[in-house]
Amino acid sequence: MLTSMEGGIMILIQAMSVLFGIFMLYLVRIHKRKQHLKAFEFGMWVALWILFILAAIFPQSFKGIAERLSIFRIFDLLVVIALMIIIFLTYINMIATKRLDKKIELIVRKKAIDEVTSPSKN
Repeated sequence: MLTSMEGGIMILIQAMSVLFGIFMLYLVRIHKRKQHLKAFEFGMWVALWILFILAAIFPQSFKGIAERLSIFRIFDLLVVIALMIIIFLTYINMIATKRLDKKIELIVRKKAIDEVTSPSKN
């Protein structure tokens, strides 16, 4: 049973979590309008943030999942899930950066070869 202070803190954390989720939905919408996100990516992000908001509002609904995984506090479950998502996104970001590095290297090499092999305009 929560004391009134713990209950007040929990409500504050829930409110901040909901506001953060709404802000992130807004950012996802902005990047979709700028065409930085494909339809599938947009859908996945919207689903993730809506799930986050629902988890913040109704943490008791995730109690069954937490107990099944032997995690006794809902917040611990959310931290584990958040850590998994961060690791996954870091990996995807690393792969994308390596691809961009290769593309830039190919462009620079091609430009350098073209400059050496083409006759001077002077």
